[in-house]
Amino acid sequence: MFYPYTERQARFIALAGELADGFAARAAEQDRSGAFPFANFDDIRAAGLPALVVPEDLGGWGASLLETVMTMERLAQGDGSTALSLAMHMQTLGSAAEAGAWPHTLFARLSADAVTRGALVNACATEPELGSPSRGGRPKTTARPATDAPDTWIIDGRKSFASMAPVLDYFIIPATLQDGSDDVARFVVPRGDGIQLVETWDALGMRTTGSHDILLTGVRVPEENILARASQSTGGGGNAWFLLVVSAVYVGVALAAQQAAARYAQERTPTALGRPIATLEHIQRHLGQAELLLTQARLLLYHAATLWGDHPAQRDALGPTVIAAKVTATNHAVAAVDHAMRVAGGASMTRTLPLERYYRDVRAGLYHPVGDDEAYLQFGRQALAAVRAESNGSVG
Repeated sequence: MFYPYTERQARFIALAGELADGFAARAAEQDRSGAFPFANFDDIRAAGLPALVVPEDLGGWGASLLETVMTMERLAQGDGSTALSLAMHMQTLGSAAEAGAWPHTLFARLSADAVTRGALVNACATEPELGSPSRGGRPKTTARPATDAPDTWIIDGRKSFASMAPVLDYFIIPATLQDGSDDVARFVVPRGDGIQLVETWDALGMRTTGSHDILLTGVRVPEENILARASQSTGGGGNAWFLLVVSAVYVGVALAAQQAAARYAQERTPTALGRPIATLEHIQRHLGQAELLLTQARLLLYHAATLWGDHPAQRDALGPTVIAAKVTATNHAVAAVDHAMRVAGGASMTRTLPLERYYRDVRAGLYHPVGDDEAYLQFGRQALAAVRAESNGSVG
């Protein structure tokens, strides 16, 4: 790979690599128990990594989307669950910094917290009844004006899939306003009274993301903590930071699987063969197929992130490219791990190797929006529209 091609990129990747090595030593036991990796987040905070995407003029490192993709990919090679959790913080603050749509005072306050004490934030929009917020829909969670205090809202509701919930300092909560407008507002809610963690997360893969439910009961939030309000939920499927940073995590998991398979192939010497299985062509072929898939995934992810950063005026037109990168990266990551499993054979199914964990973790990438079916539908309609436009042009 041509990347990294700057000293700054290399520095971010090296830091992620140091953290990843520590994560890897703890990953198997944490995966087995499902326990949240508190030690990993202690390390993340100690390294200052929550400041990665905070703008430099607010004291952060000012990482671009490309730099963040690279960093999270490397971090995921140590532990996919930890990297996926942290990716939510990165995409939330990174996209907010880029868009400049948050109230400046509020964004500056969260940024300062991320820089000085490693504060972590995630957008918690999914609800048991609502399903994925990318589909739109009105939250069942409500916010009503307080009768005993001006410019104060009281929030009640339940959110699910709240990744990193055990260590979050701020929750971004969409709620339907009960002020006669029926608008939906997004609140920044600090951890505090009225927020209860309901430990529901017991999953096949990404077992230690701590993506539990959170129950909000009478949570009081000042008016100044509203990020935005609108007449309806706009969903979250078009955020390039979400699509590319999260996809990078799954590519990182697949890279770890490929490397584990390659090490196994070099060390495994059956007595009947008398030499390492790495010398066999079919083993080399599976590793080569994984390498090709991951090269394609990484190049598309990196190129999409580069285009997004270099051409801000063209971001609307870049939407299909970003979606293509997400769908390609997550599916190629799944396929690459399958090839790694085939290298190790039956041993890949046992917990003596990390491959079975990578196999479970990488599949979660398929379920983040934009889903494959939705993407294929969009691309199909795009192809039909292009032919119609061409036909109309030729007729005219």
